[in-house]
Amino acid sequence: MSNHVLIGDTAVRGHKYKGRWRLDERDIRKAGERLAALPFDPDDLVDARLTSAERDQTWRTQIRRWLEHFSYRDQNTDSCPCEGQQPRSQALPAHHGPGCGATFEQVKERYGRWPIACTSPLPQMTWSGTAWMMPRAYVALLDRADKIAAECVEQAAQCSRCDATGDVWKWRTSSNSGYTTLCPACTVSVARPYKDHLRGRLYASLLKNSQPEAFLCRLCSSPRQAVYWDHCHMHGFVRGPVCASCNTYEGGGYRFIHRPGAVRHLLRCDGCRRDRTVPPRHHPDIMLQTFTLDPHRPCAKRPHSAWGSVQEDGSVRFRMRCWGCASSPQWEQVVPAVQVRQLVQEFVDKALAAEADEPGQDSA
Repeated sequence: MSNHVLIGDTAVRGHKYKGRWRLDERDIRKAGERLAALPFDPDDLVDARLTSAERDQTWRTQIRRWLEHFSYRDQNTDSCPCEGQQPRSQALPAHHGPGCGATFEQVKERYGRWPIACTSPLPQMTWSGTAWMMPRAYVALLDRADKIAAECVEQAAQCSRCDATGDVWKWRTSSNSGYTTLCPACTVSVARPYKDHLRGRLYASLLKNSQPEAFLCRLCSSPRQAVYWDHCHMHGFVRGPVCASCNTYEGGGYRFIHRPGAVRHLLRCDGCRRDRTVPPRHHPDIMLQTFTLDPHRPCAKRPHSAWGSVQEDGSVRFRMRCWGCASSPQWEQVVPAVQVRQLVQEFVDKALAAEADEPGQDSA
């Protein structure tokens, strides 16, 4: 949520130009030279304290997540050797470090190139038999990088107009020129509620200076300045102004319809209202609300998790998992396209009926 990129313990400021982030090459070279000059003794090792109980976003918690995620995936594929067939926490590593059946070489193969502060931490790690060890100078470097990152976030949490400090995740939003921080009071002074004046208009017909940033995001619960005109990619109709976060969330599809007002927003497209549908990326979530998936045959339990994907013919394929069965923990089920269309139409009909029943709501 900052305009900066960390290269070692140096924060390099980014600039957004024509919708793309850019870094000044001179700043990159200077930060790289500082990093290369770091005194570094690979044999001077210290305990990296990766098993500490800290909850904040730090380089330690990031590495722990890599280890835990790989172990989880390894257990899911080869079954868990621990008692009860339940996932094991990396707070209790096995003799080789990662815990359960995974090896550190496998973890490095998967995450070895993943950076923290533009450095590669996993190749610097050694398992002593009881703790993860890393070079002292490198641990100190990452600690400094964490401190600088926290300072950048603290600065990002300040309103750019009145200097008030608040929740960076609620006040901070992406814009065409970079990230912008505005408190609710300042936001409503520069943007106004959207009154559906573009209802029924095609996105392709909008002028370039239509200025979505003049309006508040119609999906956020607290005032947030909009950045884009959200529109239906199936029918082309404008749905309304949204911030960058909500635009990304809707575009991804997953669990978007669970948000308050999300279904109503999707149905601001006149084409979707007419056809009694919503974009296909939202169909798997509708199926999870309207269709009962079969239990796992070996144990008759409901799926622990279910991930749906829309197929070319319009059907939805669910991949499901069950921790209770080590022999066959995964299975699939397909909801036919005809049934998907029917359930989506019924879902939309209920949403339109609920909207019509609300005072002051049109039923167009």
